[in-house]
Amino acid sequence: MQKRNSGTIIFTSSRAAGADLPWASGYSCAKTAITRFGDVLQTELNMLQKNTFGFEENGISVFSIHPSEIKTGLHQTAYPEKTKVEAPHVIEMMAKLHKSHPEFSIDLPAWTCVYLAVEKGSALRGRLVDCTRDLEEITNFVISSPELKITNACS
Repeated sequence: MQKRNSGTIIFTSSRAAGADLPWASGYSCAKTAITRFGDVLQTELNMLQKNTFGFEENGISVFSIHPSEIKTGLHQTAYPEKTKVEAPHVIEMMAKLHKSHPEFSIDLPAWTCVYLAVEKGSALRGRLVDCTRDLEEITNFVISSPELKITNACS
């Protein structure tokens, strides 16, 4: 990938990387870690491709995506019987969260990955991309905005 100076790396993350979700500290921290890893990797590649491989510009894109709320078995397996007995408020809170968020088809993140892989979202490189948002609208916003300093999330 580095020698040919082209390619796309996409990490699966979550909006939880930047959200304060009660009782999800481990999950949120893991998503923050993978998102920041992608951000830093993009920065490193931007430098390495020029300085080490002599390319004018880096042609490798790195993204983290929030795939959306897709119905999976995660919440059934993530809350074992012990949690149901000892901390039912956690189960209740998660149930309320799920009711307030629409569910999306798996096609949404799949097509987002295609969009990013064919370099249409190059302005979003090194960022957390929310698959539930209009990518062309977000791309135009990022292009017209000053570079974000605290977070690279574009949602």
